[in-house]
Amino acid sequence: MSYTYISQKMREYDFYLREVRLLPEDINPEIKKMILLIEEGYRRGDIDRRKAVIFGTLFKKLGYKYRVISDKHIVIIPSSKTELMNVFSAYPQLVAIIGNRHAGKTITSWMLAIEFLKKYEDAMLYVYGDVDGLGEQIIKEKPEWEERIIIKQNYTLPPKDGRKKLVLYNELSPEIISKRALSTSNLEANLQAFRSRHLNTWVIYNVIRFSSLESVLRETADIKMFKWLSPELINNAIMHIPKAWGELLKITATLNINESLVMAPVQGKGVKIFLHLTDPYEWLLKAHKKAKKNTKLMMLKDERERYLLERIAQLYEKGLGPAEIQQILAKEGIKLSKRSIRAKYRKWKELVGLLDNESENDK
Repeated sequence: MSYTYISQKMREYDFYLREVRLLPEDINPEIKKMILLIEEGYRRGDIDRRKAVIFGTLFKKLGYKYRVISDKHIVIIPSSKTELMNVFSAYPQLVAIIGNRHAGKTITSWMLAIEFLKKYEDAMLYVYGDVDGLGEQIIKEKPEWEERIIIKQNYTLPPKDGRKKLVLYNELSPEIISKRALSTSNLEANLQAFRSRHLNTWVIYNVIRFSSLESVLRETADIKMFKWLSPELINNAIMHIPKAWGELLKITATLNINESLVMAPVQGKGVKIFLHLTDPYEWLLKAHKKAKKNTKLMMLKDERERYLLERIAQLYEKGLGPAEIQQILAKEGIKLSKRSIRAKYRKWKELVGLLDNESENDK
């Protein structure tokens, strides 16, 4: 009698990528069948790696993604425009949207919020951290929602009035993401997470670094959406999810602004893994553009400086040099010398702790 040894790693991959993984319900049944045949064929050895990659490349023409995880696992990830709302609206849940700056988190979260308001006409939307003023601009664009969208100036919980609610944390304050979890704001957010289902409340968090989301909030987030992530942020996120899914997370390096990798658990069935396609309304994009313009006009001197430091750092992270950054900023109405750009980037690194002040001062 012969025995086939299956390593612990392979058993773990089988569990997360085959046993509990679900495909979205809105894809064509024939395509779903093909995906499962290819993945199972590669698992059994009927399809070699070269052919698996060819099949995966063919699916990319449909807007899907694929990732070869091991010598036994290839995962084809279909795209969907409707699955996220179907899963999210089934019962009160918490969603964490993780991604780089300018990765599309704000528009994606607001589209989800707008679809929620349209689906539940008696629901309320509470917005926290509306730093760019988009909530106020949306109310101007859609005055019929003025009574249903509440822009909060602090992190106190919404009233217990029995109504359906969606709570959108557009930008988390330092108090919310505090690791010590001692601040009043942090306690309020934790209570929100724990009581969401009892209070008929859905919650959306926007965050850049997955580890920055305080542990209680991170662990209670049912649905996780990953936008475009830089290699550093991919590595940061991988540390907080199962290793098999961490390999899938590497596809986020190639996502565009309207794509999100979604991992959504379904009670009693498994976890749906798919690409959510954000298809924003034109009026929402215009409202966002107006809000950003108005915010810049109202900036104080120190706020403009902070924005400029972040903008330069973001361009550096894309691999651009001072000359290229200078040209981009000039198009945005900002004139700086290359020397000033380098100095501001250095200042940004000092502020966020990426620069060792002592070692730099010794030079």
